[in-house]
Amino acid sequence: MNPLDKLSSLSAQLSQIYAQWAKQYNLTLNELRFLYHINAQGSCSPSEIGDKWSLPKQTVTSVCKQLSQKGFLRFSPDHKDKRAKRIELTPAGLAFTQPMIENLIRLEYQASADFDQEKITLLLTEIERWQAMLNHYLNNQ
Repeated sequence: MNPLDKLSSLSAQLSQIYAQWAKQYNLTLNELRFLYHINAQGSCSPSEIGDKWSLPKQTVTSVCKQLSQKGFLRFSPDHKDKRAKRIELTPAGLAFTQPMIENLIRLEYQASADFDQEKITLLLTEIERWQAMLNHYLNNQ
């Protein structure tokens, strides 16, 4: 397997790890990503979430509907653009999301504890650098 195939495989496996973890909360991976993002931002637009997680508009709409039906989201008009909506967590959504995300972050830190912090920083820096180069070459042919 060439290194780039390995990177793609690891990326897919990482998503699968998070998807499996989300199942214990009866969430899909995309629902977990939504809740994570909204919990961190406090309020955001559907397009912000779609852009952050590279999700198509149809998926964003579907996940918004699913989380709204669970009672986790509420929508309000965007004061800057009356045609747009802002998403925020309901009190029930906050009560569900905050402890879940705190647990997730705690487990992520536990998993990282065996690594030297410099190695983690280097890994992330190099992945970001490679991602920028890949973006340049794929979009500027």
